[in-house]
Amino acid sequence: PQFSDNLESTFDIYSVVSKEHEFRFGPHDSEYGKYDTIPLVENSRFDYYVKLFTGRYKSVFQKWLDRSNEYIYIVRDILRREGVPEELVYLPFTESGFNPSVTSRAGATGMWQFMKGTGKVYGLDSNFWVEERRDFEKSTDAAARHLRDLHDRLGDWYLAMAAYNAGLGKVLRAIKRYDTRDYFVMSQRKYRYLALETKDYVPKYLALRYLARNYQEFGFETPSGQPQLFERVTLYRQANLYVIASIIETDIETLREMNPELMTPMTPPVEEYSLRIPYGKKDILEKELEHITDEELAQFHIEFARKGTYISSISKKYGLTRDELKNINGLRHNTVLRDTYLFIPIEKVYDAELNVAFVQELKRYNPKVHIVRRGDSMYRIAHKYGMSLYELMALNRGVNAKIIRPGQSIIVSDSYYNARSGRKSSSRSYSSKTPSGSYNKTTHRVRSGESLWSIANRYGTTISQVKSSSGLSSNIIRPGQKLTVFDYKSGSSKTASNDKYTVRSGDSLWTIAKRFGTSVSRIKQKNNIKGSSIHPGNVLVID
Repeated sequence: PQFSDNLESTFDIYSVVSKEHEFRFGPHDSEYGKYDTIPLVENSRFDYYVKLFTGRYKSVFQKWLDRSNEYIYIVRDILRREGVPEELVYLPFTESGFNPSVTSRAGATGMWQFMKGTGKVYGLDSNFWVEERRDFEKSTDAAARHLRDLHDRLGDWYLAMAAYNAGLGKVLRAIKRYDTRDYFVMSQRKYRYLALETKDYVPKYLALRYLARNYQEFGFETPSGQPQLFERVTLYRQANLYVIASIIETDIETLREMNPELMTPMTPPVEEYSLRIPYGKKDILEKELEHITDEELAQFHIEFARKGTYISSISKKYGLTRDELKNINGLRHNTVLRDTYLFIPIEKVYDAELNVAFVQELKRYNPKVHIVRRGDSMYRIAHKYGMSLYELMALNRGVNAKIIRPGQSIIVSDSYYNARSGRKSSSRSYSSKTPSGSYNKTTHRVRSGESLWSIANRYGTTISQVKSSSGLSSNIIRPGQKLTVFDYKSGSSKTASNDKYTVRSGDSLWTIAKRFGTSVSRIKQKNNIKGSSIHPGNVLVID
């Protein structure tokens, strides 16, 4: 499948907004409701979500409103071009809160929460270099076509949205089972075939649409996010984002926010790649690219390494020591654990100072692993790291739990997947230090099937912190047992306007923004930061 022509045309309206400085919060204006194709239906579930997001989760929806302002003009323009109802511009509230980098535990990714298989059907690539489900333009284009296809098959936008959530087959079977094509009939509580999430999907969308259009009436502030204003430059060779940022005198965080589909600080090795850069910088970059060599632009050789390859064989090829290559790529073992790409500095042009943060990013992409020893089992490994067997197997898809051998590598931390997906790690560290940020101290009663790993994940804390606060000397917990935990998730939502974070080694504004679900520009505005430099020990206010 091919993407619709002229994606770049979406920029035209944003440059006008920027030049005239007369920004109007149009897409959320209630006047847009006059021409709706999808009528507003109010029922008890609609009322529930209106109450929820104007009460308990009001600060959450304010954050979503702020973030939506960065993308909503782009989304609306693409929906209009694809011929689907413009009011679907509010559907990303339901899916992701307009976060292009979020990944669910089920693996759904991006603003439109595409699963990898569905994304592939609609032309979204997922590989080492790019995750196009995170591309706010391409994913919106794919979502519009997917929704249009569902509507063509079902003939109803409510059913199309339900199928977007549950799958076409599920909705077709519900139609057959209940002999109705009325979404609101088949989603009644007495009918149990559709999941509760699907039954609530449309009412939640309608409620959030209603709130977005009438935000002032419900006491929300005018969204503060600024529209993404960019232009594109076509690159015909691989480029290091830190070099690009240096040339156009912008910060790396801005480039990462404009290009969330890039999974490394390097553009992919393709014949041409369209990179978004801040408006007004295109001429500067294109002129400089005429005089810069391929090696200067990339700074690194890229070497594809097969699983099991000895690090020493690659390091000798490029005149490095084994430890140097391991350190640059964040490798902990003397062999490559999985098929991957390794980055080797080009000595004659390598700028170590420029690439400090680049190397820090590479180190986050490698998993924490346990090397199997004689007598180990998956159950024992899970127990050692405070996880359930199910949680450990989820991190090691394809591994046979009954057959593991000494020397085999087992992933025991989800930080690798979180770094690749932009998701916050649930087991950030195994230290006993309390994570920074606001929290509520609470008591948790252990339920059947829970582990320290799942409990730490639920409250946004660490295994060691749960053990420390609960006086545990081992990872053994039992149903009914009471644990004292610090709830960082509810704490941060209740005090979102005054959350503070202490910068750690390796942090950047971009990684902090993704961790807290906000934007670099918002952090800089809140903390009066003019450039992009932050240092360990700095305390940032996170809004």
